Amino acid sequence: MCVLHILTYWAKVLPVKQGATMSTLRTANLLGALAEEVSDRLNRLNKIHPNQTDSSSAALNVIALYEGCSNNELSRALQLSHPATVRLIDKLEIEGAVERRETKDKRAVALHLTRKGRGRAKEILVSRCAALRDIVAQLSRRDQEQLSTLLEKLLRPLVKTEQDGDHICRLCDTVACPPDSCPVHQAALAVAAR
Repeated sequence: MCVLHILTYWAKVLPVKQGATMSTLRTANLLGALAEEVSDRLNRLNKIHPNQTDSSSAALNVIALYEGCSNNELSRALQLSHPATVRLIDKLEIEGAVERRETKDKRAVALHLTRKGRGRAKEILVSRCAALRDIVAQLSRRDQEQLSTLLEKLLRPLVKTEQDGDHICRLCDTVACPPDSCPVHQAALAVAAR
């Protein structure tokens, strides 16, 4: 079967939203392909060993952003179950990247990065930013500005709850995109104000 026949078959079989054009479907497909490739590249960059997930990288970044956060707060930002978050913190603590500290509330602990954890979090952000910069550098300055505007438009409506903001930005560099100009952070603040 040739590619044209396959595409024609799927165009008939897949449910298409009313008014969607082949141009819209193509754009959505290109976005999906780019998102998958960027995600795969970033995941490969930060793996220390084959079984590592991006959750540990994200956990280090979230703890760096919210030093002293609780397991529950980290769990919500990572969208992991409480037991999965506890196992992740156990692993990071064994690796010497995170330490638990007591809080006034004896039922909770405050999560802090160790020197090693801060170093790993910084390495993760530096390598992530370099990889993303290399992809975006294929565009002219004008195209980069247009892409930035379009990404802001696409990101804002994805924020339905305050926790969505923390989850979407769990691996973000707040120096490159400070909260006062971050479309996700601003959308989360707007949701919280409702």
